[in-house]
Amino acid sequence: MNVMKRFAWMLEPVLIIAGILLVSAGSGLFQTQSLSFSSYGQTFLDMWGDLSHPFDLVYTITQTERPLFPIILLALWSSMRILFLAIAISLGASLILLIIYTVSGRIVKNVIKSVAAVLESVPDIFVIATLQLFIIWFFKKTGILLGDVATLDPNEIIFLPAVTLSVLPTFFFLGLMISFVKEEENLPYVELALSKGLTKYRILFIHMIRNILVSLTYHGKQIVWMMLSNLLVLEYLYNVFGVTSFLFTYNTPAIFAITSILLFLPIYGVLKAMQFMVKYRIGKEMSL
Repeated sequence: MNVMKRFAWMLEPVLIIAGILLVSAGSGLFQTQSLSFSSYGQTFLDMWGDLSHPFDLVYTITQTERPLFPIILLALWSSMRILFLAIAISLGASLILLIIYTVSGRIVKNVIKSVAAVLESVPDIFVIATLQLFIIWFFKKTGILLGDVATLDPNEIIFLPAVTLSVLPTFFFLGLMISFVKEEENLPYVELALSKGLTKYRILFIHMIRNILVSLTYHGKQIVWMMLSNLLVLEYLYNVFGVTSFLFTYNTPAIFAITSILLFLPIYGVLKAMQFMVKYRIGKEMSL
């Protein structure tokens, strides 16, 4: 059984990468006026030939060919910094809001719920544009610039896009945490701890939050893909040279394939690390 599990674990990323390659050649299906599998096969073979020499790949800008490497790695580094910083910010902010929600009265709880409901119902681009307009308005009123809303240098603007990207996941995390808290409150260990004289807040900070964070990892894939879907819009609005905007602009089959694989690998690695962490914590397998 252990051998089969190890084989399945090794086969999973291979199958995902194979799927990326098959999708990358999808444009070949529609090169003629009708669905053509022969043109798809030719596109796939051409793409495979290009990928066999990845460091010779080029992209075209203003009719000038430029090498794909190392520029694609810089774009990937920029996007990954924004993505993982946003995840860290959303986790920290949602934990703080959870503590505030737990220790507050009904009025504060209703306010938090109302804000969360509003933010979950508005389009993502509305949240991004609103934050940019707020920064501009605040600068005009006070002369204090909270952060650059756009830049020509991709290395200068990371924190503000990460904060913007973290807004919606923060309240998504918060909603999950609140539901997990309600579930945890009915478990026997909480009743036992209360009977021993431990305060509700001590139980929350020491025991419940640890279990809640484990439960959140079950939604890791959903959170990451939700944030990736917003990353393209965010990179364009903040003029960040990231991997998703690069992928959208230079989308030849070979470039699409290698960029998607480079984007997949670090995310897959983090999700697998979360899976192993949960297995170590609770002693059973978790599928992400």
